[in-house]
Amino acid sequence: MKNNERIIQYFDLGLSGKTLARDIPHSMASPRTLDELMNELSQLRELNKARKKVTAGSKLEFRLEDMEELDNCWILLINVVDTEAAHPVTQLLGGDDSDREVTELSEDRGLESSSHLIILKDQTAANKHLALFEKSSSLPFAKAGSFLNHLFKVSARHNNNDYKKPHPSGEEGKTINVFCNISFLAHPSDEFRQELDSGQINGIKITSDMDVIRGYDSNTHSELIGADIKMKVGRLDVLLNGGNWGHLQKALQHADTLNSPFVRVSFTDESGSGHTATLSTDTGNLWQADKYVKKCKIEGFGNALRTSFPNIHDGIKNKMIELIQ
Repeated sequence: MKNNERIIQYFDLGLSGKTLARDIPHSMASPRTLDELMNELSQLRELNKARKKVTAGSKLEFRLEDMEELDNCWILLINVVDTEAAHPVTQLLGGDDSDREVTELSEDRGLESSSHLIILKDQTAANKHLALFEKSSSLPFAKAGSFLNHLFKVSARHNNNDYKKPHPSGEEGKTINVFCNISFLAHPSDEFRQELDSGQINGIKITSDMDVIRGYDSNTHSELIGADIKMKVGRLDVLLNGGNWGHLQKALQHADTLNSPFVRVSFTDESGSGHTATLSTDTGNLWQADKYVKKCKIEGFGNALRTSFPNIHDGIKNKMIELIQ
């Protein structure tokens, strides 16, 4: 890919609240709106707390390098420094060994990469926020999302009194600590539908978190993490629903009536390769997916030659905003 080209991926962002308190459902209404959360992240940046090393001995460090608020969206610039990246090697065209130069990295100095993230303020009908992400081989979207969730926990600890809530039991004086959590669902690409329609479905499962299973107890049945309901995938069943894509949509409808959050489909494409994908019931978007994410190429923003930036790049930002408009 050329220096003045970037690949942009499409996601939906869901915002919820969580607590580590025992015997309480770990998903609840978010204690903060998107704007409130972003303002708290801005405060963390000013305190130099908007950064994370995966572990104490990690060779990666993530930083919220820059952020900006517009009327309809928030723009974040996330940077990552990788000290274990391959040493860059440069060479003159037509040169020999004497012209080769190697830039060696060290334990505390590595290659830096940047990714822009735009999050719309308005919510969709499914109460999600559209998010556009600049794809980077050094910063997969899953790691960017994990980094933001880390910052939300840091913010909750920093603003502890604001995140302390009355205990659901109603016991006087008893409280719980909560924090915000984001989940990302990917918009499915046209390639996903084409591969599915031209292939053969091997199985469809409607998955449940088992909240409504009679006799289920998270302590007694701690080794159980879900329940699956299999859907018929015979040739006639698929044909009656208008083909593979229509059959998958019928499964999503069934899952919605059962209050099950996900549908998992496995299929074989025309080449004989097997694939699986998990879709959210409320939006039909992909869960924990990378291959089938909807994407768009932007180009023509002049001087964006570097792989990392100290500030939000106006050219990349404006091209990403054009995709929304």
